[in-house]
Amino acid sequence: MFLTARRTVALAAMACASTFAASHRNGPLLLEDQTANLNDLYVFRSYEAGRSDRVVMSMSVQGFQNPDNGPSYYKFSDSVLYRFNINNARGLDGNPDLQIDFLFSTQLRPNPTFVSYFGQLKGIDDPGIFLYQTYSIVIRNLKTGQGTYIYNDANGHPLSVAPPNMGPKSTPAYEQTLGAPSVFTLANGMRVFAGPRDDAFYFDSGATFDTLNFRSPAPVLTGAADTAPGSAAPAAVDGFAGYNVSLIAVEVPISMLTADGSIPTDPKAPNAKIGVWAATLRQIVTVRPSPQDPINYGNYVQVDRVGNPLTVEALIPLPMKDYWNRNDPSNDQQFAQFIGAPFFASGILNGVFGLKVPPAPRTDLLGVFVPDINRVDLTIPPTAFANQNRLGPLAGDNSGWPFGGRRPIDDVVDIGFRALAGVLVPGYGGAPNNQLGDGVNSNDVPLMDHFPFHAPPHAGFKHSQIDGTNGKGMVTGN
Repeated sequence: MFLTARRTVALAAMACASTFAASHRNGPLLLEDQTANLNDLYVFRSYEAGRSDRVVMSMSVQGFQNPDNGPSYYKFSDSVLYRFNINNARGLDGNPDLQIDFLFSTQLRPNPTFVSYFGQLKGIDDPGIFLYQTYSIVIRNLKTGQGTYIYNDANGHPLSVAPPNMGPKSTPAYEQTLGAPSVFTLANGMRVFAGPRDDAFYFDSGATFDTLNFRSPAPVLTGAADTAPGSAAPAAVDGFAGYNVSLIAVEVPISMLTADGSIPTDPKAPNAKIGVWAATLRQIVTVRPSPQDPINYGNYVQVDRVGNPLTVEALIPLPMKDYWNRNDPSNDQQFAQFIGAPFFASGILNGVFGLKVPPAPRTDLLGVFVPDINRVDLTIPPTAFANQNRLGPLAGDNSGWPFGGRRPIDDVVDIGFRALAGVLVPGYGGAPNNQLGDGVNSNDVPLMDHFPFHAPPHAGFKHSQIDGTNGKGMVTGN
């Protein structure tokens, strides 16, 4: 039977360690460098009303942010370069053609207090914002060598980071007062946002890491357990509920991302698809002349990257995760042996649970993960927010992962489980392969239908330990 383990508990423990062993903490070295630790990349055609001719890209970093972690809260690092890479030529070979960089600068405004924010913040320019972050954007066309540098929005306002959501006294009506005003429109037609948001990733991480101790009815979902929004805690526990992330989001006209400046309509056209991945970089040398501040020198080198969800988590062995993070997608053929014969499929789905899975080499997986770039078919129209399905193409909603990029609603864990089980390979698409899941079917709080799409950040005053959102509640403090 599927639920009867066929190997020892020791194998199960080893399997679990190799499964989603990273899950926002993707590599041993990055555990020591959280401001450069990428969590998720989202890229999709915008489904905001009237803006379907645009692509949205967002990256989240520094996951598991405790909303009440004052007095300094969380910030973007001034020494990290946060980059979106766009590949739009040569058949998507994992080499960038366009790069959009975000660089941050922190100003500690003179004040006599011990806190970063003080009093009721009435707007993004409030004098009570003592830790004030701004950012610059550099757009590089690597084919022409042209670079564009942006420091202000179309009205001349500095590009500033949204402050944290502290609570009803300090940040009342957070989204109206601070969140939405931190969305800036640039002179070139792009829109950008940087700041704290709710973590849109949802997954029963606790059950998985407890040696695959899934909560019933997982790991086989049938009926309403598969088609409904999902059970509330304790029947299903979203390990990311109530936590915030630092989000960088950009909305770009499609015509700015294609090689020929077109908005393609033919899926066979050479410019119909683009590939996107995010990366964080640091300068190669850091000197710490204590008690003075650190000084950074030299070229920027990559320390982390993310393309498709779950690549480094489920497919790359633990000893190779940091090496993988520092490599470029164009070099991903060296990892094909792990992706084409994934231990998750052979050692866990087959070895532990006795599931019939396709034999290696898994060309279905190699076509998605080598190179590891998030592919977006720009000819697929976006699905209206109200009609989106968490299972994306597996449920007929092709504008989701992996065909149309990745949206915040996409249940990449369940899609990933089923893809690794081989549902896209003839002969392996039936039950229970096409019913696998962790039991968490939606984000803990409602997503937004407009840019930047992630829900507002949770408030420190109503911390998740007291007023948890795993019961599908509203964002605390809004």
